[in-house]
Amino acid sequence: MNWQELEATNTRYFEGAAGPIAAIVAGDGPLVILMHGWPELGFSYRHQVGPLIDAGYTVAVPDMRGYGRSVKPDDPALYTMDHHADDMAAIARGLGRERWVSVGHDWGSPVAWRCGLRFPDEVAAVFSYSVPHRLAADIGAHEWFDTAYPNRFYYMRYFEPVGPAEAELEADPRDSLKRIYFALSGDAPLFEWTKERPMDDRLLPGMTPPAPGPLSFMSDAELDVYTAAFAAGGFHGPLNWYRNWDENERQVRAYGDQHIRQPAGFFCGDREIVLAMFPGCVEHQREVCDDLRMERIVPGAGHWIQQERPAEASAALLEFLTTLKL
Repeated sequence: MNWQELEATNTRYFEGAAGPIAAIVAGDGPLVILMHGWPELGFSYRHQVGPLIDAGYTVAVPDMRGYGRSVKPDDPALYTMDHHADDMAAIARGLGRERWVSVGHDWGSPVAWRCGLRFPDEVAAVFSYSVPHRLAADIGAHEWFDTAYPNRFYYMRYFEPVGPAEAELEADPRDSLKRIYFALSGDAPLFEWTKERPMDDRLLPGMTPPAPGPLSFMSDAELDVYTAAFAAGGFHGPLNWYRNWDENERQVRAYGDQHIRQPAGFFCGDREIVLAMFPGCVEHQREVCDDLRMERIVPGAGHWIQQERPAEASAALLEFLTTLKL
């Protein structure tokens, strides 16, 4: 499946809550929406699109709000989970679909879970790569940061103020992206992303640099696709996703017990940083997903699971989809 051809011939624009959301739409059959995370693009699902189409599904792969060819509001307050969920519903409705499957990775996972809560009659099922479903936190962001990472650098705290992280990452987008992709992959030293360092540090210093040459799970040409998008669009929109922690928690409490009633699936690597940052999150997920049909953890894989283990990630999603009545 040639991604460049898909972009050229199958890109559609949908009117999201703050402006146009670009998405590749291809295939025939039940609708599956694939939601990417930080700092990526719909391109991160390039290995899954072909198998889904071949299996008889319609696939919509958006560049999420703030990314790629989609709208990039300047105001951080326009990047809450409810906003992003509304963008995804706009895609489904724009395609005339009353039922669809919500799939997410990284920040796309909380959006996928939120879609299940916000649109219970439209979302037929939820599948998450890397990030389990959880209940709203009972403390604010700053209290959590200071409790879990006292007097030390923590990337979410660093991302909160507008400006410093943008300046650091935009100085050399290709180098920034390659370092981030390596640091969260299964190839990097374990806990590389959260190792102890001074509280006033920046993101990239102190991280083990990747070896010369391509990453094991991404060619230089593929890295160039990401680089071109971030060189053009910057990091401000993507970083705005991190600036709504307390509002996101407030919003989700409005959905009652926050349980996912739809069939749900979960797939990640055992070197997934989210598992390290939130101990017990997989076990907790079992209590808040009423119909958890798949829970699979792959040895040796890191955060970029659908790129690090593309065949297994595609097979798991397809296996989950076959359990549904769509």
